[in-house]
This record gives sequence, structure tokens and C-alpha cells, in this order.
Amino acid sequence: MNTLLKFLERTSLLVGTTLIALAGFAWFGGVAHSLSAVADFEQIRDMAIPATDQRNWSEQRKAAYQHALSREAGDTLAILRIESAGIEVPVFDSTSKTALNRGSGHVVGTALPGTHGNTAIAGHRDGFFRGLKNISVGAEMELSTLHGQQNFRVSEILIVDPLDVSVLSPTDETMITLITCYPFYFVGPAPERFIVRATLL
Repeated sequence: MNTLLKFLERTSLLVGTTLIALAGFAWFGGVAHSLSAVADFEQIRDMAIPATDQRNWSEQRKAAYQHALSREAGDTLAILRIESAGIEVPVFDSTSKTALNRGSGHVVGTALPGTHGNTAIAGHRDGFFRGLKNISVGAEMELSTLHGQQNFRVSEILIVDPLDVSVLSPTDETMITLITCYPFYFVGPAPERFIVRATLL
């Protein structure tokens, strides 16, 4: 009887120790995962455009950008950089509200970034594309995709009616068409569209 009790006691002790160890591993694993998730979040947050780069944005667009950071914007197709206009912005595969609040969006039906043809990219006039108000013919821009980097030069600046979709038409040459609302500081829905066209160098 004593032998049986000792066996049960040792077995219980072994099982208890094992369960405590497993719980400990689970806890440490959870802590490690949490720390990793926090680190990932902070890295993503640090990659966001800092507030100092938003000094020309409207207050409404700043708030919309912060809200959009917690939402899925879609895949990033490219990064558009226009040094002379102070623009560095991701190009998402969507022109949804979230995508345009977090960056710019590729217009469906036009050439994909990095490919041949007319690539149309839309952005908000009071956000990432605010700098276009200072752009001029001859300015250079850079489009980086997973396939490499393309350099373009602004060849044309237009102001068109919102219903004029001719700027989205396919082209024989490789070019970028940037689209934003106009005038830049118009209160309410803007009545026109500001178009910047750039051809591949």
C-alpha cells in the first residue's frame, strides 16, 4: 500500500511539474509573440510619414491618415518619389478611401506600375499630392517597383473636367499620369482635376 501511495505521489509530482513547465513555456511564448508583434507595429509606425512632413496637409486629411493606418489598404505596387515637390508616397493597388488616405492608388484599367503604357495614379490634393501644386514641366520623378526603378520627366500639366477620362486612355509610350482634385485649397468637393503627365526617360 505504501509503495502504491509513493508511486501515485511521485506520478502526481511529475505530472504537476510537467504542467507547470508547459504553462511556463506557453507564457514565455506568448510574451515573445507579443513583444514581436509590438516591434513589428513600431517598425510599421516608424515607416509612416512623420507629422513634420504633413505640415501642408489639411487637418481633416491628417485625421483621415491616422485613422487609415489601422485599416488594410491593399498591396503596395510601387513607391513614387518627386523630390522637387517633396513627395514620397506608396502606390496601392486600390483607390479606396483607405488607400488614398494612406498613400496614393493605381487607377484600375490603366497600365500597372513598372510596365509599358499609361499608368494612372490618384491621390488627395490636401494630403500626399499637395506638393503637386508646386510642380512644373521638366520636373523629374522616380517610380520604384519590385521589377526595378523607372525615371520620368514631367511633360504636361493639365486642368480638366472630372468627367474627362481621356487622360486614362492607353498610350504607346510609357508614362505616368497623376490625378488629384483642383483647386488645391477649394472648400468642399473640388470642381476640376489637376493632371500631371510624365514620360519615361
